[in-house]
Amino acid sequence: MSRQKPGKRNGNKFRQTVGSKEQRKIRAKQKGTVEAWSAFGAMGAVGWLVALPVVLGSLFGAWLDYRWPTKINWTMTMLGAGLAIGCLFAGIWMNREKNKIIKDREECERKGIEPKDREEEDH
Repeated sequence: MSRQKPGKRNGNKFRQTVGSKEQRKIRAKQKGTVEAWSAFGAMGAVGWLVALPVVLGSLFGAWLDYRWPTKINWTMTMLGAGLAIGCLFAGIWMNREKNKIIKDREECERKGIEPKDREEEDH
């Protein structure tokens, strides 16, 4: 029975890890993206997609309350409507981003390259 040295297995895994990280760096340079900044940008985009309709809805509701005072509190009603619309927009945007990631994975699988979003699994 032949046993492989533990260092040999670790060396192969090390080579695979370094190779896959280098491939990701090359793809990132080609695409011109920086992962950390892309993540911050995505959080900011989702935040603005929700915050802007909420603020605009509350301002519109306050204007309605000022112009036509009724028993209905238009500020809160429009705030809720703005929140619903903002969440809908954020969901649509996130779904589009998910579809881009899926398309990128499929393209990488066709080319035989490891997708860039699997970096976390290597650590």
